[in-house]
Amino acid sequence: MIAPQSDDYAARQILMVFAKYNVAVEGFLRRHQFFEVRDGDFQRGIDAAVKNGWIQRHFRDRYRYILTAAGREACKTVLMTTTVPVSAAEVARPPL
Repeated sequence: MIAPQSDDYAARQILMVFAKYNVAVEGFLRRHQFFEVRDGDFQRGIDAAVKNGWIQRHFRDRYRYILTAAGREACKTVLMTTTVPVSAAEVARPPL
C-alpha cells in the first residue's frame, strides 16, 4: 500500500497547478483544472494551501479557488527550491 503524502506536498501540488497556468494574483482556477492532482490529495492540498495563505476559496462558488499574493510569491520561491539543479559534469560522469 502506498503511504499518503504530507499535507505540505499536497499543497505544493495545488500551487504547481496555479504556476502551470501562470495565474496572476487574484486570478482563479476551477476544480476541473486540477485533474492532475490525485483525488485523495486534492482536498488536503486545498486545505493546507488555504492554511498557508496561498489561496482562498471563493465565498459563493465552492469550485473556484483564488490565488493570493502570498501564493504567487510562493510559486516563485517554494516551487523553485524543490527542483535540484544538475550540473553537466554530474550527467556526463559514468556510473561506478
